[in-house]
Amino acid sequence: MARTLFGGDTSYAPKYVTCPKDREWIWTANRLDKQEESFLRKREQVVKQAVKNMMIKHGLPVPPRTPTIGYAISGGGYRSMITGLGGMMGLIKESEEAVKAGTGGWADAITYLAGLSGGSWATASWIANGGMIPLDMITKVWNLESNLIYPKDDKFSFYSNLIGEVDAKKEMGFPAQLSDYWALALGEQLLPKQYRMAGHPDLTISQLPELIRKLGEGELPMPIIIASQREEGEFVVAQNSTVWEFTPYSFGSWAFGSKKKVSGGFMPVEYLGTPLYDGKTTGTCVTGLDNLGFIIGTSATLFNGLLLELNETNSNNIIVKAVKDMLLAVGEDRFDVCRIPNPFKGWWDQENPLKDFEYLTLVDAGETDQNIPLEPLLVPERHVDAIIAFDASRQTATSWPNGSSIHTTFTRAHILDKQADTKIQMPNVPTANGFVNGELNTRPTFFGCEDTTTPLIVYIPQYPWTYYSNKSTFQLDYDLHSATETMLNGMRSLTLNQTVPIWPKCLSCALTDRSFYYTPQNRTGICQDCFDTFCWDGLSDDTKPKEYNPVLGVPDWLEKMKLVKPEFEDGKKGSNHWANEKLAGLREGGWKDWTGNVIKIVGKKMGVI
Repeated sequence: MARTLFGGDTSYAPKYVTCPKDREWIWTANRLDKQEESFLRKREQVVKQAVKNMMIKHGLPVPPRTPTIGYAISGGGYRSMITGLGGMMGLIKESEEAVKAGTGGWADAITYLAGLSGGSWATASWIANGGMIPLDMITKVWNLESNLIYPKDDKFSFYSNLIGEVDAKKEMGFPAQLSDYWALALGEQLLPKQYRMAGHPDLTISQLPELIRKLGEGELPMPIIIASQREEGEFVVAQNSTVWEFTPYSFGSWAFGSKKKVSGGFMPVEYLGTPLYDGKTTGTCVTGLDNLGFIIGTSATLFNGLLLELNETNSNNIIVKAVKDMLLAVGEDRFDVCRIPNPFKGWWDQENPLKDFEYLTLVDAGETDQNIPLEPLLVPERHVDAIIAFDASRQTATSWPNGSSIHTTFTRAHILDKQADTKIQMPNVPTANGFVNGELNTRPTFFGCEDTTTPLIVYIPQYPWTYYSNKSTFQLDYDLHSATETMLNGMRSLTLNQTVPIWPKCLSCALTDRSFYYTPQNRTGICQDCFDTFCWDGLSDDTKPKEYNPVLGVPDWLEKMKLVKPEFEDGKKGSNHWANEKLAGLREGGWKDWTGNVIKIVGKKMGVI
């Protein structure tokens, strides 16, 4: 009715098309997609030159082979999106501060960029906007001052367009779900303007290599977006649940099942939603369901509950009332699930725990406490050598990361290896208590230094170097000051704010260690010194820690290790606005956050607070 009355674009809806001939529709998860392999050949040329440049810059030898490096951004709403891309800004050569810090240039050496929930927003938005300088995205792309699902202006057009686009999808025979409305709202904030509702919200993940020249030519890393599965009949997402990945080339999982694991499978993501049975089509195919907004909405279903909480607003606007009624009609009992037609229905004669499902029910992978998307970078088929794991999780009582996410992935990797022989290659890490007691959540830490059979993980937690960026996951608007300072703080969590002279060399050693075939016996003296400093020592104090309450400035551990330039040792120099609570982020000031009254409701409903 809304579309009939108000008109508007309907390009968000998937389309039925004739199936191409000679297409491989399903393949077992024991190899990479051929298109991904083609991308890797292009990207390798860029990475090789970038690695050479950075190693020469720091007076280190050039490795004998090109390393494969991943960058993973944790979930956490706008907070993780902004800080995670801040970390990326600490690696790009276009950032003057990053270049001065000695880390600018490593972004060109990253092969894979993985995101989950808010981290998927960062991944998708940065790639879709051509790898723009992240700080520029705040003013040139994002509209963070307007609330994500209750915008300041033009609510009538916003909501009527939402209704029209999702209604068109429903008419095509696909489930209309809260994730669709959420996806379109995200697109309004994060995607290029021509792919918003005033234009055509039809950008798909499979189109990215064609439309984004830098990605197609291998000048940007390949994006991977993560979701988890809550199987039919389950009300709690198992930590051992199936992890799904979306790339520009494929959709699938490396291992199926939550109770028992079997080898997984993949399909071409361009045809997501195509009716398949036992890996064969019925003659009619679907395109457009791999809509980029829909995928990042699927990765962040945690936020679907906020849409239901529109009832908490006091607006009498007729279109807002219509949206409230429509959202409730979709069904409150399925508010946190995104349903996708199951391409693996009837596949395999052998046991497949998904073969009888009509739909895959996907949810925010952060609900499993695997809030850092490491798993797709740990599979042996990708041969990843090093992973920068940027953690903007909000897990301590004072809303900072505590390492529990990376420990969950470690535990899961060992379960998978025992149950399904999936060989997820994850180094040992301590418990959350061990992280906090060892101050590992205050500064970079290397994991896997001794066990060279796994990727080496460079763990980067967000820390209040220059700003208290520990904002609520449910904060859906940021003013210009808080967005800018949050991003700069993310960058300085990675660069260490130019306070530690050895850090640029040590980061270079970590990212290239595997490609030298180094072991503790044959590393160079410089790199071994770095590893002696930044590698986890294998000890884990699992006693209950004191309340973690970091203070603006240089982390205590770096000072105790005598790594900090003398002028920064008081913790104040280099820390913006340390004496002004509002400017430092301790008080929010006048920014509007209508969700303030619903955060507790939604958090309790989702089990996160």
